[in-house]
Amino acid sequence: AADTSGDGMITFDEFEQFMASPQVKSYLAALELDTHETRELFDLLDDGDGRITAQEFVDNALRLKGGAKARDLVFMRKTLERLDTGLQRTQSEFRQLALPA
Repeated sequence: AADTSGDGMITFDEFEQFMASPQVKSYLAALELDTHETRELFDLLDDGDGRITAQEFVDNALRLKGGAKARDLVFMRKTLERLDTGLQRTQSEFRQLALPA
């Protein structure tokens, strides 16, 4: 099992160990997922909190299924989501600074 800690989440370290298995690589290859770049694959499966839940894995693995075009689109989507979150946080901080004391 990938979740060696038993907390319901997969960290990058757990994912890296999981990806070392030839059976796992074969399974993911059958799903048409590129397993050569472990960190990149983890980041694409993750929602940005540094851990992957079972639901994240299923949802994002299905989005990644296919060739490089699908993978590139998912990467772009994830990057835009992270940028949007950061911009919203920055906007909120500016609003708080602009409020009169």
